[in-house]
Amino acid sequence: MKNITLQSYLALNDEEKFDYFFKTRQNLALPANYWINFETVRNNSEKYGPDIFTLDYLIGKNDSELDYFFRSRPNLLKLVPQLLGIRDNKFEKPNSEKILKVEGLEGEYLLNFKTIDEKNIDFYLKFIRESGLGWLLLKGTSKSIKDYSTGVEAGMDSNGRKNRSGQRGELFIETLLKELANKYHFEWKGQTNYTHIEKVYNTKLDVRLENVRFDGSLYDRHNGKLYLFEINNFSSQGSKLKASGGEFSLRQQIFNKSNCEFIYITDGQGWDSDASHLKAILRSIKYVFNFNMIQEGYIDELISKISNT
Repeated sequence: MKNITLQSYLALNDEEKFDYFFKTRQNLALPANYWINFETVRNNSEKYGPDIFTLDYLIGKNDSELDYFFRSRPNLLKLVPQLLGIRDNKFEKPNSEKILKVEGLEGEYLLNFKTIDEKNIDFYLKFIRESGLGWLLLKGTSKSIKDYSTGVEAGMDSNGRKNRSGQRGELFIETLLKELANKYHFEWKGQTNYTHIEKVYNTKLDVRLENVRFDGSLYDRHNGKLYLFEINNFSSQGSKLKASGGEFSLRQQIFNKSNCEFIYITDGQGWDSDASHLKAILRSIKYVFNFNMIQEGYIDELISKISNT
């Protein structure tokens, strides 16, 4: 099927629009940042701070020197959870206290990584040795603990692929928003809520949207124009289709009375089971696009048109 322009698509009647939308659908492939999100890796690596470079002193040293090093600098023990890839949800509740329960041959013991307990320094050193981190610090790397820490973060992020596969729509739209923001000098954000919109964009939304989280936002501060996005990739049949469509139709009614544009991006074979509801969505929501339309530049064209109006 020959692709048409944004203006031609919006000018179609309801049946024609549905027919074109339905026939141009596609499955969303994995985005490039699915494999490892290096922005997340970078942000987590920065949390180590300059203390991480101090650990390079241990490279090539022996066990007794390692013990003396941490006894003399107990505060550096706070780096241990990150070096082992221990995320917050592995600590005892409340997670913010960073208390780790460890199973030892003589029984369980607790390590406080928020406030180092210097009276129990032997347990921290025991943990470092038995976890294998001691070997890593002394012999496992030859140049830089910082480089090792970056590898840990990359490995941890790669373990998140399973979760990201269910978020491929959000990853797709973040890439899109970043490109558009750079092109038009807009501000952008991925997951966006009511509070962020009010405080950062200085835009007040209808209170009925107070608990709504949008998948993305673009803000044209020069014109005070806000674009809010929702994206769904329905790869299979399910009741979620109707719930989502009805919810987004209500949002369109709210946005009709504001200076916000609501853009709904949806695609997938799941719509095969609910074509009639897709027709209703196309009638009630002003801007509904599939992935093919995004790749054809529809949103870019839409923003350019609105900005020049």
